[in-house]
Amino acid sequence: MSCRVKRSSFPKLNAIKSATADILTGLRKKLVTLKWENKNYSTVEISGLDIGWGQRIPLELDEDRKFWILKRELLEGVYEYKYIVDGEWTVNKYELITTVNKDGHINNYVEVFDDDNGSVNAVLRKRLTGDDPVLTREDRLKIRASLETLPGDEE
Repeated sequence: MSCRVKRSSFPKLNAIKSATADILTGLRKKLVTLKWENKNYSTVEISGLDIGWGQRIPLELDEDRKFWILKRELLEGVYEYKYIVDGEWTVNKYELITTVNKDGHINNYVEVFDDDNGSVNAVLRKRLTGDDPVLTREDRLKIRASLETLPGDEE
């Protein structure tokens, strides 16, 4: 092909980059703690994260420390979520917040990555998920080997 057309692929491009990084770095889980700092509500839930927007996870009230809490193991990646406090969808202004998305929504997000920014996997993930990712020949061979081990349509 002699010409290259750049297609708008947000958010799919980021998903493809992350999936590529997952294949090459492996999938590891880390414990994430999310908190809602006010106990004066009857229910606090979270939607999004790794369960999708159609599901909700209830937070537990810590009476002694006066906050709602959720501890959850998540695979490495970036997760958007929103709190539902007494039925009202809202963000926590004390946590990371996204910019306005194409639907006009703002969400909280959490980044789950290797804490050692200098580790081989962290450097590789940064290279693959950056603005101009480059796959080496070795990367391509690892991806091919990984895909060949997946069950497929047998003829």
